[in-house]
Amino acid sequence: YLMAMIDLNTGRITEAGDSILKASLIDDKDPSIHANCAAIMNLCGRPMEAEASARYVLEMEPDMPEAYCNLGVALEAQGKIADAREALSKAIDLKPGYADALLSLGNMWFRAGDYISAAESFAEAVKSGPNNVMAKTNLAVALRHIGELAAAEQQCLEAISIDQAYAEAHNALGNVRLQLGDVPGAIKAFEDAVQRREVYPEARANLAGARYKSGDMKGAEADYQSVLERHPEFAEAALGLGIVQLAQGRVADAERRFRRAVEIRPTLGEAWMNIAEAKGSDLSDDDLKIIRERAADSRLPEEDRISFLFALGSAEDSKGNFAEAIKAYDQGNTRRRRLAEKMESVFDPDLFDEEISNVIRSVNKKTVSSHEGVGDAEAEMIFICGMPRSGTTLVEQILTAHPSVSGVGEADILSGLPDAYPAEFPDLVPEQILTYADTYLARLPIRPRDGLRVTDKTPQNVFFLGLIQVLFPKAKVIHCGRGARDVELSCYFQNFHSGGLDWASRLEDIRRYAAGEARIIAHWHEALDIGIHEVRYEDLVENPEAEARKLLEFCDLEWDDSVLRSHEAMGTVLTASNWQVRKPIYKTAVGRWRNYEGMLGGG
Repeated sequence: YLMAMIDLNTGRITEAGDSILKASLIDDKDPSIHANCAAIMNLCGRPMEAEASARYVLEMEPDMPEAYCNLGVALEAQGKIADAREALSKAIDLKPGYADALLSLGNMWFRAGDYISAAESFAEAVKSGPNNVMAKTNLAVALRHIGELAAAEQQCLEAISIDQAYAEAHNALGNVRLQLGDVPGAIKAFEDAVQRREVYPEARANLAGARYKSGDMKGAEADYQSVLERHPEFAEAALGLGIVQLAQGRVADAERRFRRAVEIRPTLGEAWMNIAEAKGSDLSDDDLKIIRERAADSRLPEEDRISFLFALGSAEDSKGNFAEAIKAYDQGNTRRRRLAEKMESVFDPDLFDEEISNVIRSVNKKTVSSHEGVGDAEAEMIFICGMPRSGTTLVEQILTAHPSVSGVGEADILSGLPDAYPAEFPDLVPEQILTYADTYLARLPIRPRDGLRVTDKTPQNVFFLGLIQVLFPKAKVIHCGRGARDVELSCYFQNFHSGGLDWASRLEDIRRYAAGEARIIAHWHEALDIGIHEVRYEDLVENPEAEARKLLEFCDLEWDDSVLRSHEAMGTVLTASNWQVRKPIYKTAVGRWRNYEGMLGGG
């Protein structure tokens, strides 16, 4: 028994397991030996033996909370989720504030996708142990998933202040900052994580993802390669490397990486989504069979199941099986909406309309003009906004093919700057305005300077154009529009993961959101002095040179023939439009909705 404890505390888990089993065979009367046997068997990945040991303890001591905790962990590992929750809840009832049980229960809720219940369990663990860095870090992760980014960042910083060496807290901080749009801050946090633990593949893969987001393709590829050299079975790293290669236009290399990812983990839905998009109508019958089977597999984790449904929709659409495609998209969106309901983030169209009205009331010609002459008068930003799937990525690719323009993709920084937008806007003081401008620029992976214009193509920036005029008076705004039915269809067919896009999982909500977007852009045209250039997707694909010339003229840029070869550019493409923008401008997406005429209801 003592040898088992020594081995356990020095990280020799297998040896600890051998010793504790011998001890349990020698002494069948000491509950502490069998309780520790259950704990060590769980660590060894032997849940059936852990369950047997925990139940043996409970026969001797029916009210031992540690035994119920170990039992809960063992049951979850065997897929007995309801029984596991009952055991962990019993442990907490017997020992209120029992951190290990609260953490295990929180992790179980988290894996089930119930991030609110997970956050509640982790918060109780923090309450019982304010210096418990694991509890604080886990709470931060759960808070990030429900969109409480400021609170999540605070928990990470508190965990780091308690234990600078705790690599998980630095990794969690990096993920929070990435979601806040602070890419440089995220890179620094991930670097801190890998410095504190040399073998930390998840953090290094996150670092690669952050470098990719910053436009550092070389660094991202090197980091992903480093992960795969040490951990060749890390499917997510293979997927990430494929995405980096795709962003550089290396389509064949990207597809090989996606194939490798599903070879490692056949149920990785996101990789199959990319394969389906890559192959289009050339997708093999064998691949289509796999996607169909996985889309119907109720045993898959929910996110993977949803990804397979969207992959199936894409595959059936490309083969002209439109009735089967819409069926798959309907199922995927229904499941996506259920996840939103669990996180209490379902789109409320009436509340959205009220928020639009609040912006119109608070950010008007009078309040905007009251802040004139305060912001950063030098930064030459180009903001590309509009409905998602309305051509924002195509416009960005045309502009960033110009030698004087660089793009940062969907930075999504502005929405996290004001504390109480739009209510605080009329009362902003010069110090706040300059702080917001400086913070925005500091979070950009590339800054506008020395004549370099930088594009930010976050579609939701359309709601912040008044703030943009105040922060960056020299900014240019390009608003993209597209036929309503094609936008509606394209949004509905996209498996959006980002927060704030829950409206895309139901057709009637897409229509309400689009109506609100149209209302706010009409307001900006009346209220703002900043230049707003309207681009119609249909005009752009019908006459790309004429529209590109208008774009460059609006942005005060000299004509350059490279903008007509934007699909050949090696710049970063960070959105769902990866595959499309790697092709010459094509017209097949115009009027696509007609393939589904009569199939698109209001639900």
